[in-house]
Amino acid sequence: MRTPVGSAPTSALGQIGAFGLVGGIVVALLILPAPWPDAASGLSYVLTAWIYLGAGLVAWSRRPGSRIGPLLSAGGGVWLLCALAATPVPVLVGLGIVIATVPVAILLHVLLSFPSGRLREPGPRALVAGGYVTTVVLQAPVWLFSPASPFAVADRPDLLFAGRAVNATCAFVVILGTAFLLARRLRAAPAADRTVLAPLYLYGGGAVVAVVVAGNLYRVTAVDPRIVDWFQVSALAGVPVAFATGVALGGFARTVAIEELGVWLGSTERRRGEVGPALARVLGDPSLRVVFPDAGGAWVDGAGRPIAVPDARELVPIELAGRPVGAIVHDPSLQPDPDTVRAAGRVVAIAVDRERLTARLLAEQEQLRESRTRLVEAGDRERRRLARDLHDRLQSRLVLLALRAGTARAAEADLEAFRRDVDEVAAEVRLIVAGVMPALLIERGLGAAVEEMLARTVLRASLSVSDDTDGARLPPSVEGTAFHVVAEAIANTVKHAGAAVLEIGLHRAGGTLRVAVHDDGCGGAAAAGGTGLRGLRDRVEALGGRFTVDSPGGRGTTLVAELPCGS
Repeated sequence: MRTPVGSAPTSALGQIGAFGLVGGIVVALLILPAPWPDAASGLSYVLTAWIYLGAGLVAWSRRPGSRIGPLLSAGGGVWLLCALAATPVPVLVGLGIVIATVPVAILLHVLLSFPSGRLREPGPRALVAGGYVTTVVLQAPVWLFSPASPFAVADRPDLLFAGRAVNATCAFVVILGTAFLLARRLRAAPAADRTVLAPLYLYGGGAVVAVVVAGNLYRVTAVDPRIVDWFQVSALAGVPVAFATGVALGGFARTVAIEELGVWLGSTERRRGEVGPALARVLGDPSLRVVFPDAGGAWVDGAGRPIAVPDARELVPIELAGRPVGAIVHDPSLQPDPDTVRAAGRVVAIAVDRERLTARLLAEQEQLRESRTRLVEAGDRERRRLARDLHDRLQSRLVLLALRAGTARAAEADLEAFRRDVDEVAAEVRLIVAGVMPALLIERGLGAAVEEMLARTVLRASLSVSDDTDGARLPPSVEGTAFHVVAEAIANTVKHAGAAVLEIGLHRAGGTLRVAVHDDGCGGAAAAGGTGLRGLRDRVEALGGRFTVDSPGGRGTTLVAELPCGS
C-alpha cells in the first residue's frame, strides 16, 4: 500500500507505539524488585524512553519524509535498553552498561542531520560515525575492566583509566567538530530558519556538553553517581520534545516538506491527479488546486474542464524549460510566501506537465465526443426536416394531383390547372433540394452559389473572391461546408443582428479556403452559443479547419472559417 507525501502509515506507527509502551511496562516490572534508589533511576530511564518514542512518533507522522522521527523513536528503544542496568538480572545489567552512552550518539546524529534526518556531507557523516564509535567501541574498557560489570574479564584499573582517557579525548574532538559544523550552518541559514535553529542547536549541543562533562566529574571531585545520572537524564529528556516540535512547526518545515515531495516523486508510482493533493499537504493548504493551460490560454482542471480562479486565491505559474505547464491556485493567507510555492512548483513541474498532457487529451476527447454527438444530432434534425417537408408539402400535393388526374376532363381549363399544380410541385421539389444542396453549388461551384444566395437577401451585400489556383474546383466536402457557413451566417444576420450591410469574402490561398462573413449589426454572438454556430464549428473542425467568431457588443459580428482544401 502506497503512502502519499505528507501522510504517514498510522497503523504501523500505532503498532510501534504500542510495542514501546508494552516494552516499557515490562522493563519497569523488571526494575521494581531492585533497591529504591536504583529502581527510581531505572524508572526515569523508562519515562525518558517513552518521551523519545512519543516525540519521535509525532515527528514521524507529521513529516514522514524526514528521518528525525525514526531516529527519535529508535532513541526511545535505546533508552529502554539502558534502563535494564537497573534490573537485578546480571545479563540485563551488563547489556544496559554496554549501551549506556549510546543516547549521546543518537543526540549527535539528530543534531547533525536536523531537519531532514539525512547526512548528506562527509563531515557530518564522519562525526556521527565517531560518536557511535566513541559511545560503543571506546566504551568497552568500562564493561571489560570494571568489577561492577557482569561482563568484566579482569579488574584492571589502569586499563580502565586509559580507556576512559581515550574515550574522553575522542568525545572532545567529536563535540568540537559538531560545534564547528553547527555554527557554520547557522551562519549559512536564512534569517527565518536561524531563529528556529539557534535555540535547538544551543539546547541540543549544550545537552551533549553537559552530559559529557558531568560524566567526567569524578576526575576532579567526589560526587554521588546518582546525582550525575539524574542530571544527565534530565538534560537529555527534553531533547526529543524540542526537536520534534522543530520538525513539525519550525519555520523551515515547508522547505523540508518540499524535499520530501521530491523524494516521493522519484520513488513512487503515481496515479493521475495525485500531484495536487500532495502539494496541498506539503504547503498546508487543503483548498490548493493545480490547473493547466488549454490550447486557448484558459485554465482547465485535470479533467479538461474550464475553471475560474476566485479573486481570493493566488495563482503561481509552474514552468518547465521556460514554458508554462500549469499553475498552483492557493490561499495566500495559508501560505503567504510565494517563493515556497514556486519552489514546490519547480519540484513537481515534470509531473504537472504529464498531467497537463493528460488533461488536454481528455479535453480533446470530450470535445470530439461532443462534436460527434452534435453532428449526429444535426444530421438527424436535417433528415427529420426533409422527411417532414416531403410528407407535409410534397406528398399531399402529389396526392391531390393524382386525384385530379383521375377525374380530369379533356377541357383545356382543367389541363391548364393541372399544369400549374405540376409546376408548383416541381418548385417545391427544387426548394427542398436547394435546402439540402443547391443545384447551382453542384453545377457551378461555391462562388456562383453564394452570389445567387446574396441576390435573394434583403441586406446590402457584397462579395469578394480570390483564388491562387486559377479556378480549380474545391473538394465537395469543403464546398458544402463553406456554403453552409455562409448560409447560416446570413440567416443569423437577418434574424438576430439587425444589420444593414453584409460583407462576404471567399479567399483561397496556400491550400486553405478562408470564408469571412462580416455584418454591422448588434454583435454579441458566440461560437459556442446556440445549435447553429456550434454546428458550423463542428463541421469545420471535422474537416481539420478552424472556426472563430468575433462579436463585440454593438460593433457587429465577424465570422471566419478556415478550411484546408489542398494546393
